[in-house]
Amino acid sequence: MLEVQENAEPDAAPVAVRLCGWREHTRLLRTGEADAALMFEPYDPGGIDADVVAVEPRVAALPADHALAGVSRIQLADLGIGPEEVSERAERDIGEQGVHDLAQLLALIGLGATMTVLPQSVAARYPRRAVAYVPIEDCPPAALVIAWPERSRSRGVAALVRAAAAVAESRGMGAAVEASR
Repeated sequence: MLEVQENAEPDAAPVAVRLCGWREHTRLLRTGEADAALMFEPYDPGGIDADVVAVEPRVAALPADHALAGVSRIQLADLGIGPEEVSERAERDIGEQGVHDLAQLLALIGLGATMTVLPQSVAARYPRRAVAYVPIEDCPPAALVIAWPERSRSRGVAALVRAAAAVAESRGMGAAVEASR
C-alpha cells in the first residue's frame, strides 16, 4: 500500500492507495483497505460515492491477426455487440475467460482466444504487439470515476477527489460532474 501526502492540502491526513486486480476496487473501499479508487463504470455503487472525472471513447481490443485489426474504424455491429452490452462487455469477457486482471485478458486476446471493448486510455497504457486497438464509431463512451466510501469524511480524500477532477479537466478529459447513483 502507498500513502499519498505530497502536495496535499495543509493538515490533510494521508490517503491510502493500492493497486488491485479487476473488480477489487469496491471491496477495498467497503472494507476500509483503500480510501479512494479510480475505476471505470459500471460498478456496484452500494456504499460508494463517486464523481465522474473523465469520459472517453472506447476501442475494440482484437488479436493482431483479426480481419478487422487493420481497419481505421469499426462499428459495434462488426463485433456482434449491441450498445446495451458495451458497459458490461469487459466484465463478461473476464468472467468467461476465468482471468483475474487486464494483463491476463490482453494475453488471451493476443492468443486469439477472445476480443473485448476497452476505454481508449487503457489501450494507450497497455500496448501489445499481439493486440490491435481499433476505434469504434458508434460505441457509448467510458466513464472514469474517482470513488470513496460514502461514510468517509476524510479531508485527505476530499482533497484527492478535487485534485483528480482538476487534473482530468486540465488534460481535457472532460469536466468533472457528480455521478448519478
